[in-house]
Amino acid sequence: MTSNASRLAIIVVLQIVGILAGAQLGKIAPLVDWYQREVGLSLTLIGWFTSMIGIFVAAVALPAGWAIERAGPDRTFVAGSLVLAAGGFALSLLDAPSAVLAARLVEGAGYLVLVIATPALLAAISPARWKAPVLAIWGGFVPIGFAVADFSARAMLPETGPKIYLATSIAAFAVVAGLAALLLHEEKYLEQRASGAAGNTFMATMTLPVWLTALAFGVYVVSSVGFFTFMPAYAGERDGLLLSAGAIALAVPVGNILAGILVRGRGLRFIVLLSGAGFLANMALAVPGFTAADPAFATLAVVAYAIIGGLVASALFAAIPFLVPQSGSASVAIGLVAQAGGLGTLFGPPLAGHIIENFGFGGFGMLLAAVSLIGVVVLLPLTLAKVQRDNLLQTQQ
Repeated sequence: MTSNASRLAIIVVLQIVGILAGAQLGKIAPLVDWYQREVGLSLTLIGWFTSMIGIFVAAVALPAGWAIERAGPDRTFVAGSLVLAAGGFALSLLDAPSAVLAARLVEGAGYLVLVIATPALLAAISPARWKAPVLAIWGGFVPIGFAVADFSARAMLPETGPKIYLATSIAAFAVVAGLAALLLHEEKYLEQRASGAAGNTFMATMTLPVWLTALAFGVYVVSSVGFFTFMPAYAGERDGLLLSAGAIALAVPVGNILAGILVRGRGLRFIVLLSGAGFLANMALAVPGFTAADPAFATLAVVAYAIIGGLVASALFAAIPFLVPQSGSASVAIGLVAQAGGLGTLFGPPLAGHIIENFGFGGFGMLLAAVSLIGVVVLLPLTLAKVQRDNLLQTQQ
């Protein structure tokens, strides 16, 4: 029988894999000028180049979750890691615009698999009492990955140049993903799926509570992606703001960790109420964050907004083990949540840009408050959700 120490080791390694996968998502931002100047990509192509991974998630995350359930998250984790690594190493070597776009497309396919298979593995490996906090911490892999990409770019680019930076980033991912694959191979963490059940897990998972959780996560992403996309512009326009946009983004993991602590040993109702309280708090913070006359108060409000946003995202991930029926699939549920988030990533920035262009940052604060209110409304039915009793007992043991 696998010891808790062994489980903890693989959980830690898988969390690091997620962070380094998130770094692949964020590694292009520091290189925009280089790709435009040296490689010859237009700004439009760079925009597609940057968002290509997110488009994959928005388009096919749900069917990918079903396919991962059929194949097994352990096998698909290895396959996704190999595909992401292959695309990443190709990206670090190639120069032609068509070739780098093709390499990014390969990276996107591997990333799509990993962001579903990895949390599904975490849910399967974790003892019942660990599931909620482990998935809550997983909810921060993208902002932490962006921070890793940003800091590593600042440290490496002046000395090594873009190609070495890209190669180092993907090599770090490949090493840790390889270690995770070895640990998964050495120990039998995953429970055997019921014989013949795989074909029925898709429809069994598509319950109203799972749909509501996915919708709430999509609502969160609409607000958070818009918030962070235009925070540099706000920080540049607003005199006296005490922190840079990057420093504000680094506050998000505080919320992820806080959620991991708060949900430990708690049930579904607490987690849903925590998410709803987070939406309510951000509804109150959004307008003063972008309109307060006192720069210190505005800074405090936007930092608190970022932290609480991280808490909401992590709490929604933590709810998943409670919501998936015993005959359902965590991979399918996570695929649905990821697809909602991917769609939010596509729609959030254009909506935010339109509001800022026409109504200024004050109007943007009102938009964020309205979106947070929508999150509260979406979660209200979940406070009364009747999840299968046997699943709740299994999760809370």
